[in-house]
Parts: sequence; structure tokens; C-alpha cells
Amino acid sequence: MNLTQIPFAQAIQLKNSEEAGFIFELNHDVMYTNHLGTVAAAAQFSLAEFASGQWLLNTFPDLAANAIPMLRKSNVKFRKPANGKVKAKVSLENDVVSETRNQLLQTKRALINIPVQVVDESDTITMQGNYEWFIQLQS
Repeated sequence: MNLTQIPFAQAIQLKNSEEAGFIFELNHDVMYTNHLGTVAAAAQFSLAEFASGQWLLNTFPDLAANAIPMLRKSNVKFRKPANGKVKAKVSLENDVVSETRNQLLQTKRALINIPVQVVDESDTITMQGNYEWFIQLQS
């Protein structure tokens, strides 16, 4: 499943990123700007949330059909104003992936914290966030 097909993702014109290492992007568009003319915090947050969810689907494709993932909480820090196109990437250690997979298979539920960075067109990190997902496997 590609989350760009979700109605809200379509409303904000979320796109798959063609840049290596990045999951999604939002093109430079006035609809994403705030009162300062930079990319609004809500746009960056949404981009990062969708990227974390797509990362889950991409990382656990064999479990995705039976999984119910729900965002449980998030913690974000806006570091610099974002200008132009913004894109999101996830960096997570392989041992966290292995631990999460094992926990899902053993208990049918797991929590995973997914760190996401949002980068603007000048390659400046504008936002960092941690998105904690609760995943439950259906029996």
C-alpha cells in the first residue's frame, strides 16, 4: 500500500520522493506556507507522519496485511524555517526492526519509535520528530 492514496494525503498533494533515502515530499507551493512565507509546521508534521507510516509498511511488508498500526504519540522539534520543497526520511537501526518484528510475532503487538527528519530544498534539517506507533496483529 502506498499512503499517497489516502484522501488526506491526496488533499495535501503528498508525493513519493525520487531522491534516494527520502520517502515522501511536498513540492514548493504557496498552499503550504505560513504567515512568514515559510513551510507551515502542520505541513511538515503531516509529511513526517506519513513518512513514518509508509516506512512501517515498507519495513514489514509480510505483516502489513494483518497489522493495525496507530500513531500513539509524537514529539517534534522545529529547528529552522523551511523553504521550498520539503522531503522526509527515516533512519532507524536494524536491531530495533528485528526487536519489533520479534515482539509482533510473539505477542501480536508492539510499540516502535520512528525518528523522522524533514529537509528543505537547501538540504537544511528543518524538523526532527519521533513518531511512536502501536502495532497490533489481527489473529
